[in-house]
Amino acid sequence: MPKLLVLVPAHGTELAPLADEVLEGARSVRFAEVDVRTFGEAGDATPRRKPLAGIDDLASYDGIVVGVPAGDAKGETLQETLARFEGSLANKVGSAFTTGSGVARTAALWSALAPMADRGMILVPLPFSDGGDASADACRRMGKRVAEVVGWVTHARSHHHHHHH
Repeated sequence: MPKLLVLVPAHGTELAPLADEVLEGARSVRFAEVDVRTFGEAGDATPRRKPLAGIDDLASYDGIVVGVPAGDAKGETLQETLARFEGSLANKVGSAFTTGSGVARTAALWSALAPMADRGMILVPLPFSDGGDASADACRRMGKRVAEVVGWVTHARSHHHHHHH
């Protein structure tokens, strides 16, 4: 059963509707289990979501999709969050979404994807050139695509093919 985590900063309330779209897209894939969690400090925002209990919880997910606030994010960055995780993220599927547009959007997405790449994750980015806006539709498609790729990866990993001579 592929397990996906949609992770949004606790203060990034504007990301909530897009997180819901990613969730919906991912859940449209058979057998996919999807959780939405927040990380970092909530600040004044009322947290509607469950926070990620501990950084070690990342180990139980096959795919991680992160919401990145547009502009200067306050609070803990994903890079800092991932840096605290001791386990392996290799071959987990990673993606990111943001409310930003244009150049800010690309920068925001890379700020999340770069540390994922550093940790050996398989990146399935939201298309950078996709009209340049974070449309609900694009996020839903991306959620579905990430869940599909997670499915392929976990399926392949469960079939340890041994070559008999």
